[in-house]
Amino acid sequence: MGWDLQFTHYLDDMQTYRSRDQTAKALILLGYVERDFIRFYRAGRIAEGIQFAKENLARSRLLLNELPPQQKRAQLHGLVDILAFEGVQNHAFIYEFIQLRDDYHRQIKTLPVTTARYVPWIIEIVQDFGNLAAKDGLPYDDHLESTLDIIYYVSAHLRDKLTVKQVVDHVNQRCNPVGVQRAFSDEMQMSIRDYINVKKIREAQRALLTTTVSVKQIAQELGFYDTSDFSKRFKREIGQTPLEYRQINSQKD
Repeated sequence: MGWDLQFTHYLDDMQTYRSRDQTAKALILLGYVERDFIRFYRAGRIAEGIQFAKENLARSRLLLNELPPQQKRAQLHGLVDILAFEGVQNHAFIYEFIQLRDDYHRQIKTLPVTTARYVPWIIEIVQDFGNLAAKDGLPYDDHLESTLDIIYYVSAHLRDKLTVKQVVDHVNQRCNPVGVQRAFSDEMQMSIRDYINVKKIREAQRALLTTTVSVKQIAQELGFYDTSDFSKRFKREIGQTPLEYRQINSQKD
């Protein structure tokens, strides 16, 4: 399967790699090992990824000796940042990833990073981040992730004639579709339909008070069916017509 192709295995065959000086080759090797490992990490294949990293770093021990301690330290900092970023990007509960990242940055700054200690550091780092990643399971399978995606999508399409079906269809492309609407209602204490309406009305309130755009144009720009539809929804939500809201609140300034 194409996914299983590991680029690190083919480095030695590359002319541009063979012609580099030892320090540059060591950095390139670490970069490729890191890139290949991330694919294991994303797929939840942590144990396989660790074994892969061990094997490739062990066969290149002499090459790693060429790197000064500050370079090894910089590489470890970089690995921590990448694993933390992957966790923050793909999991709903991100605080622990941020906390672990900061803890490792503090440790790496203060401890010596020799070649003998370098590989154990890598194994420890990837195991800790791997354990955190395993808590949430696969990316986008948590109700909070789908709720955040709905909020983002509605905000990005606020000026369209937005329907609940459009929103759910979009979210189902990236999140587990089971219970998306129910999870949103539990988290936000309102339905997706009500949330769309609330966001549009809030944007209408802002436009009425900060611009001189007509009520008709605001209705068109926010994707309401017509001016009458906009006015009815606005009054139901705010208790005043759009014109009344503009007149009354403009007089307060």
